[in-house]
Amino acid sequence: MTMSILETIIRELSSAPEALLLQVFSFIQSAKDDSTLESNSSSLPRIPGLHQGEIWISDDFNDPLPDEFWLGEDE
Repeated sequence: MTMSILETIIRELSSAPEALLLQVFSFIQSAKDDSTLESNSSSLPRIPGLHQGEIWISDDFNDPLPDEFWLGEDE
C-alpha cells in the first residue's frame, strides 16, 4: 500500500527536532497566507505575438562551440 503525501510528511516530521518543526509550521502558515499561491499565473490566457520582435537568435547559434569554451579557458 502506498502512503499519501500527508502520511509521508507526518512520518518524516514525527522524528524531526522541535526547531525544524517550528520552521515547517512557519513555512506552512506563510504559504497559506501567500495570495500568489492562489492566483496561478498559468490560468491567465496566453496572448500570441505579445513580445514579437523583442528577441533574436544569432546566426551562429547552432555552430559548434570552441574548445576554449569547454576547457574553461579565456579567449
